[in-house]
Amino acid sequence: MSEYGLICDTCRATVELQDAIVSWKSDGPREAGFALTHAEHVPASATDRAEVRRLVAPNEFLRFITERFGRVVAEPEPLRAIAWGLAPFVMRHDNTAEMDAFRAASFGERPGVKPGTPAGSVAAATAKAGEVEGGK
Repeated sequence: MSEYGLICDTCRATVELQDAIVSWKSDGPREAGFALTHAEHVPASATDRAEVRRLVAPNEFLRFITERFGRVVAEPEPLRAIAWGLAPFVMRHDNTAEMDAFRAASFGERPGVKPGTPAGSVAAATAKAGEVEGGK
């Protein structure tokens, strides 16, 4: 989905969907400090996190957003920006997130990564998959 770009709130570089994390700090019913970052840039003060690769599935996106309704969000603008940033991935007519999740679950693997790909970073897995996929 190259036409949509997610930007890391910490380093301002583009972050791949598979590597992005939404993090925040929760204190009972109060939440603050929402950020969309690379996994290595998650703020140390964050107490909760969600992987974006899961949040782009329609049911997970709705669950995440509706959970916020019952809480006090100290700074709603970052959360609003994250919701709007993820919405195009969720609302696409050709969203493959759910199919990837079903396919991966059937093989016991990670969504978006070909079954049998060795464990490691998504970038390394993608590069290796690119070498093997020739002739498709």
